[in-house]
Amino acid sequence: MRLGTHLTGGVLAYTATATLFQLPWTATGVVVAAAASAAPDVDTLGSTVGRVFSPLARRIERRHGHRTLTHCYAAQLAVAVVALPLVYLGQPHLYAALVVGYASHPFLDTLTVQGVRVWWPWSDRRGVFPYYNRQPTAYRTTTGSRADSFFGAFFLVATVPLAVVQHDGYPRLVRVVQADASAAVRDFLDWSAEGYLVSVEVEADDPQHLRRLSGTFEAIGTTGQNTLLVRDSTGRTFSLGPAYTADFQPTRAVAHRGERVTVSRRRVDLAGRVLADLDGLVPTLDSGARARHLLDGQLTLTEDAGVTPDEFRFNTVEGTDRRLSLRFATLDDLDRLALSGLVVEAGVVTVRVYLSPGQAEGYSPDDPAHSAVRRVLFAHKPSEPPRLLVDEGDRVAIGDTVAVLETSALATARLDVEEAQADLAAAQAARPPASGDPVALRQRLAQAEARASRVVDRHAEGFEPLATVEAARSAAADLRSQLAQAEARAAEWHAQQAERAREAGAHLRRARLRLDRASRDAVVRSTGAGVVRRIERHDYGPDRTEVRIVLVAPRPPSTTSAASQTTQGRRP
Repeated sequence: MRLGTHLTGGVLAYTATATLFQLPWTATGVVVAAAASAAPDVDTLGSTVGRVFSPLARRIERRHGHRTLTHCYAAQLAVAVVALPLVYLGQPHLYAALVVGYASHPFLDTLTVQGVRVWWPWSDRRGVFPYYNRQPTAYRTTTGSRADSFFGAFFLVATVPLAVVQHDGYPRLVRVVQADASAAVRDFLDWSAEGYLVSVEVEADDPQHLRRLSGTFEAIGTTGQNTLLVRDSTGRTFSLGPAYTADFQPTRAVAHRGERVTVSRRRVDLAGRVLADLDGLVPTLDSGARARHLLDGQLTLTEDAGVTPDEFRFNTVEGTDRRLSLRFATLDDLDRLALSGLVVEAGVVTVRVYLSPGQAEGYSPDDPAHSAVRRVLFAHKPSEPPRLLVDEGDRVAIGDTVAVLETSALATARLDVEEAQADLAAAQAARPPASGDPVALRQRLAQAEARASRVVDRHAEGFEPLATVEAARSAAADLRSQLAQAEARAAEWHAQQAERAREAGAHLRRARLRLDRASRDAVVRSTGAGVVRRIERHDYGPDRTEVRIVLVAPRPPSTTSAASQTTQGRRP
């Protein structure tokens, strides 16, 4: 075979070996395979390699002949043994490139009419491939022929798709063709063990609920050799696997290797602590989102968890009475189920955090601060939402107002105050009726008395009759009677208005007292000090909603530990 055919054949052999055994396919390996595939022709001056190393080629060819010393099985075995240190040096792909590249040369030479004395020096019988008894030269070629050129071109073309397949290995190709849950599970286990994130391209159906799942999802774990757990962008988790054991049965499931990550695993004892303390063990990325993480563990709570299973997804959080089970859960799952404020009586949680290489954890998961938990509880009607005065992350002291309840009693008291104020203002602004005004009657009486006096004077002078005098005096007397009645009515009206104003003032004072009492009852004050970790709401029927404000503060060191630290500090 020509040099070009040997070179492409050696590279093809190396590529096929790397693909089959999942070895690295590198440029160095290609060069080594090409050089090794040309090396056996150092035994003849008729080859390019022989002309480069002519003294060695001349000596081997004169003494042993062509296709003997460097082409036999013994030479191939010697190369495999001599190259073994490459394996111990952590370069198995270079070892494979050298061995298969070298062995490809004698094999290709067996395709020629001349064959190869493969059993040299024990036998001169030539090895040929393929072998045909009736015609020894049948189905074989000669060096430099068209068939030789065809083989070289074919090897070159065949190397390209094999190099593409080699990127993930031959088993990976089989799994891509298989494209089911079990293949995706094997890919996930292999890549996650190497520290890679895994995504899965899924086409799946749920015949029981007539649902379909399609798209690319994050693979987070397995529950068996045929069941894979995936999570969508909204945080929902689904299982892919056989019918009646998984949420969806995939018609296509192809795993894809993602970025390389560093996995940090921590076991945290949460006895006497709140679930929200786990938030401090998961670092926050520059984008403000939490880093990828998973929570696993069995916990016993101080109260009923109240978790309702969801039959349409894989339940990463399950609770029965005071028992809580976490499997591939996240902090978002705890927030969604309003469990972050619950206090743990006993239990250990394993926290797995996935960080990019070189990314600092930014927290101390080995020594989390032991926290004292305080909870402020109050209830209200769903139709009367409270006005919260604190938010998550705010620091609260004992006695601080954290919420104001908008109760019906408070609303009624406010209306009573407004009504009493209006009544008092109306009483103070009232005016007596104009028809019985004593001032006008006094003016009319003065005018009537003056007229009567003039009439009397004119009667004395003889200008007015006695009847006119009597009429004037009678009119003045009537006005005096009307004035007396008007003054009595005015006095009575003022007394009534004074009583009305007094009653309105008393009503206003009572309304303000009720408003003050209702306002005090509507104010919710903190019974502890700390940082607001969670604000949770729980509905208990159509008429009651409970609000739980969780405060977390570092516990002071115990007297024993403080004394121990003091003693240790005084040791010489």
